[in-house]
Amino acid sequence: MADIALDLQSVPSTPGSGVAVTFVDTTSHEVHTKDSSGFTRGRISNQSTAAQSPAATTKTYITGSNLAIPTGKMQAGTCFHWRLAVTKTGAGTALSTYEILVGTAGTTADAIRCTFTKPAGTAAADEGVINIFAICRGPVGASGVLVAEFGMTHNLATTGHLVIAAAALNSISAAFDITVANLIVGLAVTSGASDALTFQLVQAEAWNL
Repeated sequence: MADIALDLQSVPSTPGSGVAVTFVDTTSHEVHTKDSSGFTRGRISNQSTAAQSPAATTKTYITGSNLAIPTGKMQAGTCFHWRLAVTKTGAGTALSTYEILVGTAGTTADAIRCTFTKPAGTAAADEGVINIFAICRGPVGASGVLVAEFGMTHNLATTGHLVIAAAALNSISAAFDITVANLIVGLAVTSGASDALTFQLVQAEAWNL
């Protein structure tokens, strides 16, 4: 049985017409392919390995949500997806804020690019699932834009996480430089007063980079 060994490398130059180059990126350690149009295809992922309960009203970076952009950097068409399974106790009714952060720290010090304000809930224990999707519209350079969508469903019809069955929220970022090296894209949450949330599961993935 033969093995295939590929050296880690940064993104290669754009190949000639009708050619694609496969490489293992030095940042992601994942297999990526760059085609003759200059577009890079590949996936990265992250996840939590333990439950996490952020303090109420305190902005907290969600562990496992951070995605380190490979050496090829973001491009028009880069996509992101975060899936969060979140429980709450009977405490807490106030609004919560979720943010997509982009920077090089991988902490709450990074810049806020998209913001979602989850509608208020009620004082009832509940379980819900949050999906956040984002696409980099481009253009490549200092004027890149992220467009993102927040969706939440939960077990209770009009109590618990939400007083409605589901929430759908859209956010579009201001222009920013998507070509900065070593960018990290992740999520932060600021839960409402007295909110007792626990993120039981966090899954993060990005593709087209």
